[in-house]
Amino acid sequence: MARRFDGCSVVAVMAAAGLPGGCALTEVTVAESEDVVIVESQLTVNLEDDGMTELFVYAYLHRTLSASRASEVEGATIRVMGASGGVAHLAPADSGGSCLTYDSNEPNEAVGSCYVAGISPSPFAPREIVELEVVLADGRTLTGASRIPDAFSFVGLTQENGQCRLEPDTNYRFRWTEAAGTWSYLSDAWIQGLPEALAGQDVSAPDSLYLAGFAIGEKDTDVLFPGEYGLFDFGDEADADLLRILDDGLPGGTRAQVAFAATDRNWVNWARGGNFNPSGIIRIPSVFGDGTGFFGTATQRALNVIAQSDDGGITPLCGPAV
Repeated sequence: MARRFDGCSVVAVMAAAGLPGGCALTEVTVAESEDVVIVESQLTVNLEDDGMTELFVYAYLHRTLSASRASEVEGATIRVMGASGGVAHLAPADSGGSCLTYDSNEPNEAVGSCYVAGISPSPFAPREIVELEVVLADGRTLTGASRIPDAFSFVGLTQENGQCRLEPDTNYRFRWTEAAGTWSYLSDAWIQGLPEALAGQDVSAPDSLYLAGFAIGEKDTDVLFPGEYGLFDFGDEADADLLRILDDGLPGGTRAQVAFAATDRNWVNWARGGNFNPSGIIRIPSVFGDGTGFFGTATQRALNVIAQSDDGGITPLCGPAV
């Protein structure tokens, strides 16, 4: 049983009855848990083929004791400041579509508060140092800093208006230039059209499938698509037969949006999912002050891919198949 004593929780533990001298009563002091605000924030500079850039940054605020009190962290004032003088102010948004959890790559349900900002052109440039400032409604402050990874470009890729074509059931190796300051390259792929493409086969396929590929280190600049992509968390989203099919390439008629991001040290030291645990068992925070969390940055390029043998030359072939 438990009782209150001098502001602490005291637990009385009864020793084993067979011990010499009879039963012993031991008091163990258990410290009360502290309600800490956690900030998970990432800033991404999207790189366009015409040289333009677009900024997207979000901050997801939640608490460690969300089960015992309201978990939302509303009324915060959040901004990101760059060494060049640029500023981005984040506004409240629907957490269901704007903030993602890195454990599942699914939108957060209503367990916290989401703040976002999108600006074009981006007020921040690759390799610029940026600082995050979060001022909570009660005045408590959390801060973090990061240097945005450098820009990068695809190597040997043929595309037009952000789109290219792959031969069905074949793999293609994406390559890109090194981005200084990168700790990991992460590629997200959202594949659609699988149920129609696999109709008649005894394979369970969702309407939209999320896969991820990654390369650790600044110099690891290639990934085989989709053969080296997989699920971060293997569950009901796809069965083993479907993943084996994707090992050989995209089925004809499917399409995918593929994004490549060069991520910084802060992101890598916080992200964990499936077997991807670069920081080890414990996450390493990069947000400090009246709380904890991470503030990561990335540069990113996106591409739309279709699996089709021939479309009359309208869409260029991404490149030779592997």
